[in-house]
Amino acid sequence: MNLSKTDNRRRIIAGAGAVLIGVSFLLNTLDGLNTGMSAPSQTMIALTGYKAVLNTVLMIAAVFGISQLLRARADWIGLLGGASVLIGWTVSARIGVLIQLSSLSESGVEGIPPNLSEVLMQSAPTVWTSIVPIGIFFPIGLLTLGLALAWARPVHWWIGLLLALGGILFPIGRAAGQVWAIIACDIVLGAAFALIGWQILTRSGLWSNLRGDDLAESQITGETNV
Repeated sequence: MNLSKTDNRRRIIAGAGAVLIGVSFLLNTLDGLNTGMSAPSQTMIALTGYKAVLNTVLMIAAVFGISQLLRARADWIGLLGGASVLIGWTVSARIGVLIQLSSLSESGVEGIPPNLSEVLMQSAPTVWTSIVPIGIFFPIGLLTLGLALAWARPVHWWIGLLLALGGILFPIGRAAGQVWAIIACDIVLGAAFALIGWQILTRSGLWSNLRGDDLAESQITGETNV
């Protein structure tokens, strides 16, 4: 099935965004293994901020792609799940800023105590509650999108379950502080997003909003571009 240039452009952007955010999650596991080896320089701390901006762009593209895959059979679920993911993702960016400032204070900046972030959060708990709890929308959104993908089956059902599993592992790792869950979550989400992106890039028929049964039939008759 042929797509217009506009549709094809959006498909490529969404697919590439999903693949790249998947790679970013996988690279997080390497960052975790290197944690504690040496204090980050100011340049590395600054790069963390730029990385957060790039990851936000990639996540938006990936969520757009997933919601597109769900349009035919689970449109509202896709929209609500996608919105939940992006609302929760804003917290990761805000926490990223706190981590940057914390790393900067720990690096020995003159006049700034090394435990500045801890002191600020203890003295202003209301501000802290305005940042962290909203992050629960992220795993809820992942779980929603993952189960919707597993049910609607625009891609292999187990890919959807991988995304849902990542949504379950995320709070276990980040909220409960379980290191094994953090690593497992990054690996699972990395694989899920990368596989979804690869499906979008290599199966253009997915972008045409065919229902799952119709898509399978079109692939058998050779009507879908791959």
